[in-house]
Amino acid sequence: HHYGRTVDFGGNVMNIKASMLYAQRLLFPKSGRNSTAGKSLLGAVFSIGLSLVPLIVVLAVSDGMIEGITSRIIELSSYHMQVNLYASLMEGEERDYYSTSMAIEELAQKVSAVPGVVSAYPERQGIGLAAGAKGRTGATIRAVPEDIFAEGSSFSKLIKAKSGTLSFSTEKSAIIGEAIATTLDLQPGDTIRLVTMRTGATGNVIPKITPFTVEAVVSSGYQELDALWVFIPFDTGFSLLEGSLSSVLIGITTDNAFSESLWETATAVEQIIPPGSRVRLWNELNRSQFENFASTRMMLIFIMLLIVLVASVNISSALVMLAMERRKEIAILKSIGATSGGIVTAFLMTGLCTGAMGVLIGLPLGLLCAVNINGILTWVEQILNILLRFWYNLKGLFVITTGDFIPVHLLDPTYYLEEIPVVLPFNSVFVIVMGTLILSVVVSALPSIKAGSEKPLDTLRKI
Repeated sequence: HHYGRTVDFGGNVMNIKASMLYAQRLLFPKSGRNSTAGKSLLGAVFSIGLSLVPLIVVLAVSDGMIEGITSRIIELSSYHMQVNLYASLMEGEERDYYSTSMAIEELAQKVSAVPGVVSAYPERQGIGLAAGAKGRTGATIRAVPEDIFAEGSSFSKLIKAKSGTLSFSTEKSAIIGEAIATTLDLQPGDTIRLVTMRTGATGNVIPKITPFTVEAVVSSGYQELDALWVFIPFDTGFSLLEGSLSSVLIGITTDNAFSESLWETATAVEQIIPPGSRVRLWNELNRSQFENFASTRMMLIFIMLLIVLVASVNISSALVMLAMERRKEIAILKSIGATSGGIVTAFLMTGLCTGAMGVLIGLPLGLLCAVNINGILTWVEQILNILLRFWYNLKGLFVITTGDFIPVHLLDPTYYLEEIPVVLPFNSVFVIVMGTLILSVVVSALPSIKAGSEKPLDTLRKI
């Protein structure tokens, strides 16, 4: 008879039902009983729960950040694949068919008709100097057709106009990135001068200055990618950028950049492009960057898992204290037929339930924080800047300070996405939950075995 219930050990063998009942009493002892071990178990529950919160948040934020950055790189920079048309094809001793913008556009139309290809855009890229009324900066000049900004395209979905309209009204129109517009203090309607290089009649490289009118200031939400972008009309750029100092490509998009049929589409495209050209896939063009993303993500998850592991150790220490408190009780149970295996099972169940209760606390809290991570970061950033501004002003009363207060950004938009896309990786969350439960059982093994190995005669003699 245990706390008002009869415990049936099934003869001399403590069955699972009895072990479960005893585990229940270990977790929820008789009311009014002051138990230090019970408080330790409660602390272990909250330790597991709180350790899961940053793990789930880091997982969701890293996946969302990587997915957001990857989609922008693939859709706006490298495309799903590129056809690289080298300068030797266009500027040989004899005039090549692909030496005019119209010919490149015709080739792009042929590529767009290949099965699996959704769109194909001709583009000429070069490096130049962008100058405005208040300074100058380096620029990546991208000469593209206007329909690349058409509604429904990847550019229209991922590039947002901060001001102006996404169109080329004249041959000397330009669409510039927000970072360049801020650096040069430019707005739609202002003039931006692009300085490019060309080869003179004597073979010397001389600068060429061409004025453009800013039609729009845009942002992809990832400044590290679009900070230097200046878009100009394809025909204008084809004549402005010299072949030896620029590159010509056809950017290709498909239904799915991660499809297994991407190689088949690339092979079909290779059949219609000129000899010497090359088709390069997005993962080949961005290999080092994506490997860096993957390694950074794994490192963050590993660090968070260590926190969960440390929190799980609390279960082990709590069970050790619980076994010490219940030595007399365990001795009595074993003297009336309870087995060592049954006691071990009861303590393992106690550890498992402790981990499960921690999961029930940490999982919804972690998901809630992950879904609202942008608002949480904004709130923390505001509070932090208020405190830092107060300290800056307080310090100014005693020490002469130079310069204005510079606000702190937790995720500097120069290097990170302006807004973190929320991605909930349910498969990974499921693995985390199962891993936490298994870990709870593993760390409970040693104290459970120790509790089961208690000798009732030795214990009862000391009473």
